[in-house]
Amino acid sequence: MASPEAPLSATSQASGADSGKAGGLWLELFAAFAAAFLLFAVQPLVAKRILPWFGGTPEVWMVCLAFYQLALFVGYAYAHGLIRFVPPRSQVLVHAALLGLAVLVLPVLPEESWRSITPDSPRLQILAMLTVFVGIPFCALASTGPLIQTWFAQRHANSSPYRLYAVSNLGSFAALLAYPLWVEPRFSISATGEAWSLAFAVTAVAILTVGWLARGASLLEPKPAAARSPRPGLRDCARWAGLAGVAVALLMGVSNKLTLDVAAVPFLWILPLATYLLTFVLAFASERFIPRRLFAGGAASSALLIAFGTKLFPGIEAQIALYCSLLFFGAACLHGELARGRPAPEWLTTFYLTIAGGGALGGLLTGIAAPALLNDYYELPLSLGLAWGILLLVWRRDPKSLLGPASKRRTLATGAALLALPLATGILAPRPHPDTIHHERTFFGVVTVRETEKPGGRERQLWHGTTEHGMQLLEAASRRTPTTYYGVRTPIGLLMQGREPGDDTRVGVVGMGIGSLAGYGREGDVFRFYEIDPAIVRIARDPALFDMLTGGDAKIEVVEGDGRISLEAENREQSREPFDILVLDAFSSDAVPVHLLTREALSSYRAALKPDGVLAVHISNRYLNLAPVVARAGSSVDMRNLVAFNPTLPGDHSDFSRWIFLSSARMRMRQLHQTLAKAVQPAQEGRRSPMTLHFVPQNRLLKVPLWTDDWSDLWSTLARRSGTQAAPAAPRIAP
Repeated sequence: MASPEAPLSATSQASGADSGKAGGLWLELFAAFAAAFLLFAVQPLVAKRILPWFGGTPEVWMVCLAFYQLALFVGYAYAHGLIRFVPPRSQVLVHAALLGLAVLVLPVLPEESWRSITPDSPRLQILAMLTVFVGIPFCALASTGPLIQTWFAQRHANSSPYRLYAVSNLGSFAALLAYPLWVEPRFSISATGEAWSLAFAVTAVAILTVGWLARGASLLEPKPAAARSPRPGLRDCARWAGLAGVAVALLMGVSNKLTLDVAAVPFLWILPLATYLLTFVLAFASERFIPRRLFAGGAASSALLIAFGTKLFPGIEAQIALYCSLLFFGAACLHGELARGRPAPEWLTTFYLTIAGGGALGGLLTGIAAPALLNDYYELPLSLGLAWGILLLVWRRDPKSLLGPASKRRTLATGAALLALPLATGILAPRPHPDTIHHERTFFGVVTVRETEKPGGRERQLWHGTTEHGMQLLEAASRRTPTTYYGVRTPIGLLMQGREPGDDTRVGVVGMGIGSLAGYGREGDVFRFYEIDPAIVRIARDPALFDMLTGGDAKIEVVEGDGRISLEAENREQSREPFDILVLDAFSSDAVPVHLLTREALSSYRAALKPDGVLAVHISNRYLNLAPVVARAGSSVDMRNLVAFNPTLPGDHSDFSRWIFLSSARMRMRQLHQTLAKAVQPAQEGRRSPMTLHFVPQNRLLKVPLWTDDWSDLWSTLARRSGTQAAPAAPRIAP
């Protein structure tokens, strides 16, 4: 007969083991959550850091996404190899070496010495920069998910490790929400980078502790071969990789569309990424959360609304909602099939590695190959078509699907799906304008030249993305007449015409377009254009397309490269004379290059001007009112402001434009106000005044956040725009 103490002792040991496992479980949950949080927090942080160094173009985020997908695959491949080929007791030692190396390369924020860019190969430079500063820490964090889940399975044989996958997704989701809504508005980039490094060190300790606890629990009773689930086949891996890769391509296509016409800022990077991640959370939480028919219908409806509902939903909020809706329903369908086909826990590293491989391939094709091979933004329609195609193949093999072999309506449903495939692909595809005579895509966007016949004669237009960036009249009598945002009745046009006769003027222009402002050049004037996109320089100088830069009386100089970086270099080297007028108009479509509007940028502009020089900033934008932000930055360097805008005046070839003028010379601002005030007339017979003036008063500036190179928050500007768009009825000038 057994001693009565024996059961008690066994019970005590079991209780102690359970207690230890319970404590370890909380540590596993924390490590999984923290690693995923840091993994997704670093992405917008580093991208925002390097964005100003590459002209603020949305393409920076696309290259970053491609890199992160590739690094995720490398991290998963490392975890797969570590689990499969390294003894359990040695795994934690190997991983400790990797985490230690990652700590040594911190911080992840690239240094200022990388700021000087090569316009010919910015993608390669971004990839190299990210590899040096982010590669090792990112791969170490990426490997944490599959590693901890495997260690969890070793210690908790009767529990599914996929619960940690849900926790990881929750951590990722929390990071994506926290960065734009809480971190970015409150903390500078450098402070956030320091906090990230500290959090990485703490998380590394937690990860290694989890590995140490699991070192002796390595599947003590491995399943016999007959009891194991079958090894995933090539078809399974191809299906997983295809679903994951197309979902990533869809994410990048939507992200590109949103940032192209609004701004390359973390909020519009993160919103699609968070939407994408949410579909992952729902898919792996339960199959019931993603019913096939409902979500497929939602994706189709979203595509139709985007294609045909632009006039019904013109606001930025509606556009963001529609594109995110398309991403949500489309990615949910793809991730739902991914979750339905996931393998047993013993094959989870294979599953994750395959998913990461598909995502890396999708990221490289969308972020690197597509811009080099395609002459327009076809990524979104192509990814949508691929999504529909792969879903069609998956559903036809599933007996539970409407398209499955057991469905009586399979033929009808398949036919409808096949008809919808070309529709889904082509419905969002860019359509070439019939008047296009030149079209190309560069790292900085899509450039198009059109020639049209108007009642007043022929005209040739330069389009950058969806915004007209210059127009030249082709009739001989008016060929050198400035037009559009620079027309004779616009604020900048009145400034240029208000100069005294014989007054030689040095004019700097950041953002060339077709060189419209050169039309105001007189003998003795010098116009110096700064342009980051080599394609724009080539087009503007091509007499077969435009000749605003040639044939005039002024001396024309062209500097290729980022305007702000070039100006700062010239300021340091004192390699050119200061400007009387410096014009800033470097927006791509309606995207805002934030780095051109910071306190440091305004300080550089002031240093490039004569003491009584004027800075003219073109702030026309469909979505944002940037006047308070620019005025606040100007005030920080002791520059007064005057805001002016005009309605569209077709008879004078002057489009609606909104400008803000800044100067540190009080008398110069009064003279400018008097010049512009002459164009202000009372509205008559229902007509608007051809000019409206106002300034942003000091008491209001105190409430406007000051953008710096280390801190900016475009979302707050977007949120406040509706309340700041109107101008005062009467013109005023800052005292």
